[in-house]
Amino acid sequence: MGQSNRLSVIYSNLKKAAEKQQNFALVTEYERLSEKNKEEGVAGGTLAGLLEMVSSDLVDLIPKAADVVKSHGDRGGQRALKWGETVTKIQKSLMDRYLKKGDEAFEGKDFYVCQACGFIYSGTEAPKLCAACKAPSDRFEKIK
Repeated sequence: MGQSNRLSVIYSNLKKAAEKQQNFALVTEYERLSEKNKEEGVAGGTLAGLLEMVSSDLVDLIPKAADVVKSHGDRGGQRALKWGETVTKIQKSLMDRYLKKGDEAFEGKDFYVCQACGFIYSGTEAPKLCAACKAPSDRFEKIK
């Protein structure tokens, strides 16, 4: 798989996770990048810009949202936000890994997304349990 196709898969995978988090600005951006990379390959700095957005979510948005749900005593919101934070950290990790190692970072691995929370896993088969929400392996969808 070439660099542009591999990035298209990664962006598609990240889009699914963002949909689970209901982060529609990122959904739109991941979709645009996925389609662009299917046709063109990587534009200079595009992945770095996306990584900056995800990093900003971890530093700014998630802590602010955590304060709001905590102040309302919303335990369900706190749990969902924790899942979202975990998924966002995984997104960042995947992008960091790709920026450092390129295609080699994911050679021989597939991507799986937890349909319950959006957790992203890269490996040869789906994990037995989701690291974020503890859903069983049958809740994972392989991204093609």
